[in-house]
This record gives sequence, C-alpha cells and structure tokens, in this order.
Amino acid sequence: MRANRRWSGRWTAGMLAALAMLVSVSLGGTFAAGRLEELRKAGTVHAGWATFKPLIYTDTGTGKVTGFWGDITQQMATEGLHLKVEWVEGTWATIVTGIQAGKWDLAPAGITESRSEVALATQPFAKVDYTMLVKDKSPAKSWKDLDQPGKRISVSQGSNTDQALTKVVKQATIVRVHQEQALLEVLGDKVDAQAVQRDYAMQAIKKYPGLRTVSDAFGSSLIGWYVPKGADDLKAAIDEWLDGAKKRGVVRQLLDRWNLEGAEPA
Repeated sequence: MRANRRWSGRWTAGMLAALAMLVSVSLGGTFAAGRLEELRKAGTVHAGWATFKPLIYTDTGTGKVTGFWGDITQQMATEGLHLKVEWVEGTWATIVTGIQAGKWDLAPAGITESRSEVALATQPFAKVDYTMLVKDKSPAKSWKDLDQPGKRISVSQGSNTDQALTKVVKQATIVRVHQEQALLEVLGDKVDAQAVQRDYAMQAIKKYPGLRTVSDAFGSSLIGWYVPKGADDLKAAIDEWLDGAKKRGVVRQLLDRWNLEGAEPA
C-alpha cells in the first residue's frame, strides 16, 4: 500500500507538470509570461514595415525609416516601451504573418478582420477612408462607375486596401501589384484607377498634376499596431502610451507635420 501511495504521488506530480505545460502553451508560451519584459531585457523591439510613401518609407538622405507611421512608431517605442527600434522590411502581404513567424515584434498596419485572426491589434491611432485615384480625363464620378466589366483597378497587393476592395468589387478586374507600381499603373494608363487610402491619394495629387479622386469612399480603415497573439502586456503598454499621446495632441501634430489630408486621429 505504501508503494502504491508513493507511485500515486509521483504520478500526480507528473500530471501537474504536464498540466502546467499545457496552460503555458494555451496562453501563448513566453508571451503570457511577459513579452514586454523580454524585449526590455534585450533593449530592442523589432518593427516590421513595408513601403507606403509618405506614410512609411526610407529617407534616401539618411537611410532611416520615416513618414507618419514611421515617426509615430519610433516615438511610441521610445516613450512608451523605452526600447530602441530596429526596423525589419517586409511586404504588405506578410506584414502580420511576419509577427506570427517571429520575424518582428510589432508592425503599424490597417486593422482588418483577417489580420486580427493572426495577430493582436492595439488601439488605433488614425482613421482614413478608401477611395479611387483616377486621371482628370476619367468620366468616373463614383467608385461604382469603376466597378464595371472591362475596367481595371490597381491596388497594393496584400494591403488593407486590397482586402477592402476585394469585398466590394464584383465586375472590374483587380490588378494586384507592389504599392509604388499601383500608382505607376494609373499614370501609364494601364489601369482605370488605383484603389488607395485617401491620405495617400491626396499626396499623389499634389505630386502628379492631372490626378483626382472620385467623390465617394468604398470603405474606411483604422490604423494601429499589431503585436503577437498573447502579448497582452505589450499591447497594454502601447495602448497606455497612445491614450496619453492622443490627449497631448501627438497624433494631430504628426498628421500636421506630414501635411496629411484625408486622415484623422482615431
């Protein structure tokens, strides 16, 4: 009987250890134990990004990642997380899956349902709508005028705009290319329009005379950061900084600094 009791005790301890492991895995492994603490020990946060000029891009003079999204990410990491940012370039198709794969710790991006299935979204820092960028000569007044058989609409592949466009366009052909190429498709008359965020469209109009937007929007987007699933402490720290930043007018100041029309603080 004593031998049985000793064996039973060892078995119970093993079961408890296994249960603890299962709980750890179900909570997201090391993320549940304190992802922010791990990053602070390293002193660096890896931020994923993809070119979306003027919102986020590389300054050719300094070689640094800049733009509205770049600047607010840098400020948030410095003031809110007390970490140095190391930028890791990706694509818009992989901007959130890169977090899941462990290639970077966070990334600024449009918040969508499909992305939120893969990673954890913070509070948004900006909001913007989607519109169509066309040439002045285009007869299109509404985005619905462009959703017609034979019409071609370019969009940045894998972007939040791409996801929104796919939901509403039924008849036009969607031409999915890299972000900068999407605009060139319009300028070169290879497509009838570019689907894009309004803040980007307004900057393009200033740079390239002869462009305009249609009168309406085919959707809207909230812009925030994505972090790994289970990294609740990292999300909480970002949200806390953003609450204070909004009250101090930081988001509005950055929008004004970059002269971004068509976007507002969330």
